[in-house]
Amino acid sequence: MITVKMARDIILDRIETLPQEIVHLQDALGRYLAADIVSRFDIPPCDNSAMDGYAVHVSDIEKGGTKLKIAYEIPAGSIPKGPFEKTEAVKIMTGAPVPPGADAVIMREDTIEEETHITVKNVPALHHHIRFQGEDIKSGDTVLHRGSRIGPAQIGILASLRRILVPCCQRPVVAVLATGDEIADLDEPLSREKISSSNSYTLISLIRETGAIPLYLGVARDNRKDLAQKLSRAKRADLILTTGGVSMGDYDVVKDVMSEGDNTMEFWKVEMKPGKPLAFGTISNIPAIGLPGNPVSTMISFYQFARPAILKMMGAQRLLLPVIRAKLASEIRSKGDRPEYVRATIERNGAELMVSPTGPQGSGILSSMARGTCFIVVPKGTTAVYEGDYVECEIFEGSW
Repeated sequence: MITVKMARDIILDRIETLPQEIVHLQDALGRYLAADIVSRFDIPPCDNSAMDGYAVHVSDIEKGGTKLKIAYEIPAGSIPKGPFEKTEAVKIMTGAPVPPGADAVIMREDTIEEETHITVKNVPALHHHIRFQGEDIKSGDTVLHRGSRIGPAQIGILASLRRILVPCCQRPVVAVLATGDEIADLDEPLSREKISSSNSYTLISLIRETGAIPLYLGVARDNRKDLAQKLSRAKRADLILTTGGVSMGDYDVVKDVMSEGDNTMEFWKVEMKPGKPLAFGTISNIPAIGLPGNPVSTMISFYQFARPAILKMMGAQRLLLPVIRAKLASEIRSKGDRPEYVRATIERNGAELMVSPTGPQGSGILSSMARGTCFIVVPKGTTAVYEGDYVECEIFEGSW
């Protein structure tokens, strides 16, 4: 067996980032930048008002109650008519350019307004409510970096920079194949000796969640002919994920197929619990990860190995799950023979983050994942972690 890190490093070393494509801004959400984005101009492009109010010379206002004449008005989208005299103010709307000489903007609420004059209630601070040219972004700044995920804020920045066409890495096509005579797809009858193909649809959802494109190959029976026939449909895939067929059983044929002909198997078995029976290699020169068949093992192995591989293909900077430390709410016992990934939930308790296991931790108990938001990683050699100890938690539920 090899460690989780060794297995992941081998997989990532064999995975290539996909080529760049140009995407319309409205289709770029959730994609990863294939190039740095450099601004060609300042944002904001000129000094402008952050509030509806009055542009003033601060030196004119020595105390509250000062009265100023309204020189003229600058609606949003207009330009100033020019400088204004001392003891005058210019009525200004949010976003309008600040007139020459103004060094503060007073909110309307802080004035008493008359038809031709205002009375200032309080002395304003220098530069109050003025947004300066280039305050957000300066011309020549690298605003977004290659490998950054494009979220709503990044979309807004790209729109501000007038970047209608965005360079992104291509989205990989990820083939999904379940294996096993005991597996019934959703369009097949379910009998006492059959179980529903939940792993297929879990993986399809996980792939979509990463931003990749799933290609469902169906369910292959436990024989080489059916497996080969189903895998023949994966020729246009960038990555193949199988579930089941990589354990020690006589009918676990996926790892055997990886060892045939021009196919390769880089490793089999990883030192982790659950998820030990995991294979990696190539099938028809396409990288292939043979995930274990138990539902929880499938998901944990996906997060540890398949998700980073997919994200690397998409050009992402950050490949691994985010990690935080939290205080354990109840004791955990482990055999200590392998690192153990305990499904858990995190909640805030005052200033503390508290983490609690989701209940029974069997590798077939998918509800332990459905209830969870993170994995508590119990290191190899640790047989007990006690209430009140701080533990590392890998967050897999993004909405948390």
